[in-house]
Amino acid sequence: MVGIFIAPADEALGKTIEAMNNATREWTAKAARGECAWICSDCGCSFQEGMLDKCAYSDQRCTDIIMRDKAAALTPNHI
Repeated sequence: MVGIFIAPADEALGKTIEAMNNATREWTAKAARGECAWICSDCGCSFQEGMLDKCAYSDQRCTDIIMRDKAAALTPNHI
C-alpha cells in the first residue's frame, strides 16, 4: 500500500486501520521467515531474500528490531 489514506472518522476507519495493521504484521512475519522480500523502514533498502539476520549498516537498534521480529514470526500466534 502506497500513499495517503483518508477515511471517515467512524467505525470504518477503525476497521481499515486494523486491516492495514494485520496485513503489515503478516508481511513482516513472512519476510522474517524468508518467505518474501523485505524493505527496511529505516534505510529503505530492499532485500529479495527476506529480512536479514542483522542490520546491513551495523545499527544495533535495527538489529534488535530484526531479532524481535524474527522471534515473533516463529511463534504460532504472532498476530
